[in-house]
Amino acid sequence: MSANYVRKMDLLRARIFGKLTRQVTPQSYKVVKHFARRPLGSEINSYYPPLKKFQTLLFRLRHFGFYYDEHLNFREEMAAKRKERGKGPPKKGEGKRAKKKK
Repeated sequence: MSANYVRKMDLLRARIFGKLTRQVTPQSYKVVKHFARRPLGSEINSYYPPLKKFQTLLFRLRHFGFYYDEHLNFREEMAAKRKERGKGPPKKGEGKRAKKKK
């Protein structure tokens, strides 16, 4: 009777204090170590990449010909076509107010 009680108390003590409740092989102990670590949620959520540095780096690489950005090329091509058609932003002194005065 007392041996059963002691065994159950040992299991309960192990569960309360976060220890192992049964025999563990070395392979399964890796799993126990992995789940015993603290979660990375707070470390991951507080990380913000240096976007400005990445952007300048990509622009430099694009300038040297090591990086090809199709979307940026498309935007530049569309802006050039708009400018050819005369749809670009007005130059200084050619806005709506200047046209009304004429």
